[in-house]
Amino acid sequence: MNKVALLLIAFTLFGNIRGYTQKDTVKTSRVNLEDADYIGISKFIAQNAKRIIGNVELRQDDIVMFCDSAYFYAKQNNFSAFGNVHLIKGDSIEVFSDTLYHLGNEKKSKFRGNVTMLDKNVKLYTDSLNYDIMRNTAYYFNGGKIVDSASTLESMLGRYYTNRETFFFKDSVVVTTEKYTMHTDTLEYHTRSNMAIFRGPTTVLSDSNKLYAERGWYDTERDIGRINQNAKYSNENQTLDCDTLFYNRNKGYGEAFSNVVLKSLKDSIHLTSNYAYYDERNESSIATDSATLIQISTSDTTYLHADTLRSFVDTADGTVRNIFAYYKAQMFSDNVQLRCDSIAFSFKDSIVRLFGNPVIWSDSSQLKANHMHFQIVNNELKKVFLKENAIIISEKDTLYYNQIKGFEITGDLEAHELKHAVVNRRSETIYYLEEEGQINSMNKTRCRKMDVYFENGQAQKVVWISEPKGKVLPLNDLNEGNMFFNEFEWLDHLRPKKLLDIYKWKPYTPKR
Repeated sequence: MNKVALLLIAFTLFGNIRGYTQKDTVKTSRVNLEDADYIGISKFIAQNAKRIIGNVELRQDDIVMFCDSAYFYAKQNNFSAFGNVHLIKGDSIEVFSDTLYHLGNEKKSKFRGNVTMLDKNVKLYTDSLNYDIMRNTAYYFNGGKIVDSASTLESMLGRYYTNRETFFFKDSVVVTTEKYTMHTDTLEYHTRSNMAIFRGPTTVLSDSNKLYAERGWYDTERDIGRINQNAKYSNENQTLDCDTLFYNRNKGYGEAFSNVVLKSLKDSIHLTSNYAYYDERNESSIATDSATLIQISTSDTTYLHADTLRSFVDTADGTVRNIFAYYKAQMFSDNVQLRCDSIAFSFKDSIVRLFGNPVIWSDSSQLKANHMHFQIVNNELKKVFLKENAIIISEKDTLYYNQIKGFEITGDLEAHELKHAVVNRRSETIYYLEEEGQINSMNKTRCRKMDVYFENGQAQKVVWISEPKGKVLPLNDLNEGNMFFNEFEWLDHLRPKKLLDIYKWKPYTPKR
């Protein structure tokens, strides 16, 4: 008996299935049987159900369903489908499963067993899927996986809004791409734009770095993202903490905003600011807005501030190669302070060069010259070099100042304190003498070279070399003309005397 004859008998016995649509008073469409190899009924079949077997095709509006067999409840407008279930909605959505339970009046479908949902370029795999067709919403609750052209996403709970092509995921969410893996608790994913929006603790891992935040978004196709709330970035050489971080993985750069802390893991250097730009390709960074470089040593911690800080890293071994600080650079530590227009620091030769009216203070000594640089050994200042109009001034009291000047001065420091200085070429000193703790005269001497030894910032011993020439003047013979060298400028009012002072730049106004 052919298929047509079977259908005619079935319609005669049970009534025309399409006829149920005429009795429908609910504002919903009917499920219609379009095709099948066999339709039957018996006492062994569920009550009010028709048994449909072989090449089953059912339709409701723009929804077409295929399966191997089904129970069709025409009166209730429901059916249960079994074996090779295939649902097609419109021209974009398809769902495959082992079993389907469909409520026609509510247009709700429950897919069970080996479920696959296709929507354009998106594939969803799960064991159980509920699909609310009227609300264009599908959700799974026992684990699922979504695959598109750019990524694979897995979670325990998931909801898909088909008209918006948007997913919401919850619990053990993992996003995997060719370049990274993301772990989070809650995620919203837009398949049209490949945009992932996460809420809650989130980690993004790649071969070379790690990102962490508690809120943000990530474009999985363009590999760019913006994260905030405890944003953290790290690689084998550095870590970065901030309030907000923008990151472009393809171009290898990031921008950090507010409470930025960049730490080098291979030395004791930290960089803080409220804005920083980091290029991971050459491991260079730029920091502005309260930018501060912090260097930690065993004896002291040094803080350097300027309008802009730039650092370049040797990518071979991860050691900081150069640091530039400009403009209005000021440095503070317990024993040494300085200010100048700009600073260049080369870790290759451990030399720090100062430009633009440089001044260094060590205890009660002030060092100044046209050109200055100092050398760092084991993260500590060890030598300072002054050239052209070089002068060291120590305040004896508010009226008298010990002064040492020359064309070149080389100073030795211990624990950031000036201990010894060698003065070369046109060396001169103004040195006040005491008797019973009272200043009673001034020694003014010049020679080609001299050695000076310091204690607590004061010159305690002067050794004149190469035929010194000088004289001792009593206090009564002193006047402004012979008490000060031409290079004398007492700049204590410009000195950063506490850490916060490095953020307050004072105009250069020499005071005698």
